[in-house]
Formats: sequence, C-alpha cells, structure tokens
Amino acid sequence: MNDWMRRTKGLHHVGPHWIRMFGDGFIGTAFETPNAEGRYAWYVADSQLAGAKTFRQGVAPSIEEARLTADAAVLDRKRGRGAAVEGAMLTSTDRNRRRVDRLLASEELARSLIEDLAKYHHELVRAGDAKAADRIALALRRAALIGLTDYMRRTAEFRARSGSAIVSPAEMQADTEAVLRVANELDALANDPTATADTVELITNKLRQMGAFPDAELYSAVIQSFQLRVALDAGRLEELDVD
Repeated sequence: MNDWMRRTKGLHHVGPHWIRMFGDGFIGTAFETPNAEGRYAWYVADSQLAGAKTFRQGVAPSIEEARLTADAAVLDRKRGRGAAVEGAMLTSTDRNRRRVDRLLASEELARSLIEDLAKYHHELVRAGDAKAADRIALALRRAALIGLTDYMRRTAEFRARSGSAIVSPAEMQADTEAVLRVANELDALANDPTATADTVELITNKLRQMGAFPDAELYSAVIQSFQLRVALDAGRLEELDVD
C-alpha cells in the first residue's frame, strides 16, 4: 500500500486533503479542514462497486485519527468483515477491534517507512552527504520508535491474557495498563534529542520483565538508527556503506 499523500487542491475544490491508494480499487480521502464541530471528515471508496463508490465514511477528532480510521476500515473490508459505521452503537469487542486495527495500520505504515528510510540513508552515505544522512537517520529513529510503541500497545492486552496463571479482569486490566505506561515511555523518546540506545534498552528491559516482548524487527531498527547516528557523528561513513 502507498502512504497517505497531501494535496492542496483538486478534489471538488475543498482545499487541503489527504489521499491514499490502498490497492484492489480502494481509495481513501481525509479532509484537512475541520467541520463546524471541529471534526475531520474521511471516506473510503471502492472503485469496483457499481454506482456510488463510497462504502465507509465518518468523522474523527484529528486528521491523524481520520487517516487511521480509514486504514482500519480498509483492513476490515479486505478481511471480509463489516467495518464499523460511524455513530453506530459498538460493543466493547467492536471498540477493541477498531483500536487494534488502527494500531496495526499505523504499525504497518511505520514498517514501510523504516524500509524506505533505510534505503535512502544508504544512498546518501554512498554519495558522501553526511548532513542529509544524519537527518534521515533521525527520521528513521522516530519511525522505528513509533512502530515499536504501536506494537507494544497493540499486544499489551493479549500479553495479559496469555499468562499461565488465571487472573481476574481487574488484574488483567492492571497488567495491561502497566505495559501501556511503559510503552508511553518509548513513545516519548521519539522526540527526545537526549535519547540513547541505552535508554531504549532500559525501557524495553522493563517490558521484558513484565512478560511483554518487543517485536524483534522493530527493536532492531530502533537500535540500528542510534548506531547510524553515532557512526555519522564520528565521521565513520565507510562503516555505513553496506549493500
């Protein structure tokens, strides 16, 4: 799937908006200008449908939430499930499924971004552009930390359910909230200029001790992003020129 792309005009003259081509005929749109209630409209169209193409639409409290809700709606459709209708009464299971799907959509986007940034970083290193490579390494760090945080949030509740001991709902909720608090510490590192790989290791060790294990691929990308910046700071570009 392609990422969301911003457009300043061209769609019904509505001003700035975001578009995403999901593949299989699915096209998502999120409008950047809020409505009178301060909410952001979105919809997903299916070009394979006859007549009216829109199969799901709604409003969200932020433009980011609008995009993620559209992502989750497409995931529902591709899995053969009915996407939740905006404003409809939802069960706790429906609400949890929607939350998990949004996190999964964000996590998948982060994985794709990490891959693209890593390739671009190598190209800049080979060209000898250390300044630009450093900026990309920082962007890679942010994307990897956000992806890892989304993974921990998405799996927090499942970790609480998979323990060998039988726990009460209250204990399960407490376990989940404990993992989420530590995940928030990871999230804060994305924009912390003082963060180091040791800081990440300290926080992820807390999660491991709680029985919540970070995704290996995303964790590796986070650590690699710090190593890239250290090598760049030391002027060791030759160590980063790998195929």
